[in-house]
Amino acid sequence: MNQLKDYILVLEDILPNKLCNDILNEYENSNEWLDTTVGGKGHINKEIRNCTIIEMSLNNVIEKNKNVRKLLDDKVFKCAKKAIEKYNEKFKQTYISKDSGYQLLKYEKGGFYTQHVDSFTELPRTISCSFILNDNFKGGEFSFFNNTLLYSLKKGSAIMFPSNFLYPHSVLPIIDGTRYSIVTWFI
Repeated sequence: MNQLKDYILVLEDILPNKLCNDILNEYENSNEWLDTTVGGKGHINKEIRNCTIIEMSLNNVIEKNKNVRKLLDDKVFKCAKKAIEKYNEKFKQTYISKDSGYQLLKYEKGGFYTQHVDSFTELPRTISCSFILNDNFKGGEFSFFNNTLLYSLKKGSAIMFPSNFLYPHSVLPIIDGTRYSIVTWFI
């Protein structure tokens, strides 16, 4: 019989290092970073979620450097497709194929996201996925179940898990450096 932790899947090297570097080269020093919101209602609350975001799949973001950004989005799509295929292989009952687009997140020193779940009335989601773009930072672990299960992921890895109420998770505070990741949800 499976336990809850068995439905958390870590995929190493799902994003090539070159793609991680290319994404950071394009966006790292951009002036497009915005404060993130919580709860699907557009509220900013830095006591719950303290990081910044670029919605890298939105047309108005891609259009600012279309040749480069469209290619990056397409490459992330191929990696996300491979990731969900691996999840579907392991858990045959998921039947997931569509993703929600890609949110590029930047957690600077002190940045975090308190415990939460990813599916709610305004945004029903089935599987959550986070791709890690770098590993030259301290802290920023993925935490599940009130910090009883922690994951420190290396560059190019993805972590996938059900988005529902059974999988409360957080990103622990960044102690040093900056953590970059891309999140998407499969529906």
